[in-house]
Amino acid sequence: MYELGPGILPNSICVPLTATAKAKELYFYPVLCGHYYCDSAYAVSRSSYPNPLLMFLRSGSMTLRYDGTAYHAEKGDIIAIDCDRPHSYCADGEVEFFYLHFDGSNSHALVYAIAADSPILRREENVLVGQRMYDMVQDYKRYGLGSEAGDSMRIYQLLTWLSLPANNPARSSDPIHQTVEYIRKHVGENITLKELADMAHLSACHYSHEFKRQTGFSPLEYVINTRLEKAKMLLLQTTLSVTDIAYEVGYESGGSLSNLFIKKTGCSPRAYRRSNGIAIR
Repeated sequence: MYELGPGILPNSICVPLTATAKAKELYFYPVLCGHYYCDSAYAVSRSSYPNPLLMFLRSGSMTLRYDGTAYHAEKGDIIAIDCDRPHSYCADGEVEFFYLHFDGSNSHALVYAIAADSPILRREENVLVGQRMYDMVQDYKRYGLGSEAGDSMRIYQLLTWLSLPANNPARSSDPIHQTVEYIRKHVGENITLKELADMAHLSACHYSHEFKRQTGFSPLEYVINTRLEKAKMLLLQTTLSVTDIAYEVGYESGGSLSNLFIKKTGCSPRAYRRSNGIAIR
């Protein structure tokens, strides 16, 4: 065990990463990421830092001062700053968060655009971003960097979600967005490609193509990922058995969910719970 810094509690994770020359030339690339548990002694103050920052607050609250303005961030918020200006942030009490410093491509300009109104983001995509950041920390801790293109795609997906207009009426009326909302609301039900395509008034082929163009996933991949995300939340936030959680997210047995978990995360649902400090007898 080693000290990460004042206010950073045990079991916190910090993962420094070294990108290849190819990644720096062509792609987005991660520089530093982590999962921190902190108390009120945690504080960072810098005149500048070379890499943009994303933070997802899993619990607690923080005070951010950026470019001369103070902001309050709460559970579920995302902090997005370029870090090239004077900035500081501190825990108001006990806090848990994921963070990612990254760079490359047009990352600085994108973060400026995302945080144009405020560096504190409160939107429905935050849960997805937080879960992806958690997965990235765990993967980089276990395996280190992946392929340059794969690592870039993960960061680009986060930035894309955060770039989408919040509460845009035109987006809400988009048939692909409507089916995305349907999937998320009915994740425990049997959802077929034909059902989704009919809902969007498109052929199955056209619907699949347009869905992947907009989301980056095929409809089936999106259903599976949504089920996995809900299963992870239920594992962390409830005492339901793996079998009960499997039923909740649309699988007929705990074994089916376990197989998916192992394939997607490299560990079983029970191991996932234990890795987050949760023990269910």
